[in-house]
Amino acid sequence: MTDRRPPEILLELSSAHILARALHVVAEIGTADDLGAEARSAEELAGGSGVTPDALGRLLRLLETQGVFSADEAGRWRHTESSRWLRSDHPTSVRAFVRMMGMPFGWGSFTALDHALRTDEPSVRVLDPAGPWAYLAAHPDQNAIFQQAMLAKAHGDVAAVLAAYDFSRHRRIADVAGGGGHLINAVLAAHEGTSGVLFELPHVAATVPASPRLEVVAGDFFADPLPACDAYLLMNIVHDWDDAAAGAILAAVAAAGRPGATVLLVETLLPEGPEPHWAKTLDVMMLALTGGRERTLTAYRDLLDAADLECERAIPTATAFSIVQARVRQTGA
Repeated sequence: MTDRRPPEILLELSSAHILARALHVVAEIGTADDLGAEARSAEELAGGSGVTPDALGRLLRLLETQGVFSADEAGRWRHTESSRWLRSDHPTSVRAFVRMMGMPFGWGSFTALDHALRTDEPSVRVLDPAGPWAYLAAHPDQNAIFQQAMLAKAHGDVAAVLAAYDFSRHRRIADVAGGGGHLINAVLAAHEGTSGVLFELPHVAATVPASPRLEVVAGDFFADPLPACDAYLLMNIVHDWDDAAAGAILAAVAAAGRPGATVLLVETLLPEGPEPHWAKTLDVMMLALTGGRERTLTAYRDLLDAADLECERAIPTATAFSIVQARVRQTGA
């Protein structure tokens, strides 16, 4: 419950972008990196980043209302637990993710959000009609930040997945569209008796070194058969696609897997009710950026069933992710 009147709620919501932009800018200029263990004034922090002390101090004052940075009695700024996560050297830094949301790829897609409402296609197509991946390929500076954001975010997420699920039961695991292989390599490092396959697009697969226990296979899951394995990992993949494309991906997994093979979807589940949840924000991100969507467990169960996969359970992790576990149906089942 809240004591705020409806007009106050709406005014705050309508200006929430100001807080977001303040965070984007402070992350971009590296203020958290400039602030170490000792308190520093806005003048000191502004000196190395080419901004004015007055403007920087006003942004920090706004962020302080959300627990990001804190001023002492002398007006000098100190780190809070939240602001430390903006440091580039934090082990699970979110600086790159915040920068990504503030760069033209992220911010521009949301200023054009009405395009998604009118056309039912991602609003990033206002920036590039060919879609998000073409846009990033044409803007290597933004793509570099995007890749840093995905990799940094994955560090904490991978640890949570490993803690929540016992991969040792599987002999050969395919990481489908697993990027640079951070997830499958972490699984293999934790379980000596397991081997893995990274299945990725050719231009990505070419950059990933194989190892005695990791095979790298180049291919497109919409066109090429996946390797035969007894488990399939898809982390943050299905949510990038609409139902038709997501169904095709899952059908490709079902066609490749041995009967009874395990399928693990690592995704953020939408709650069934109206409560606030990160998945609801992420869902609108998908609307703007990829044309995909977040889904409830019920929706995933329906998608899996249509692809001849049987949903078994959802396993929570220490992060916003859950692991939706399914299996390839036995022949004739």
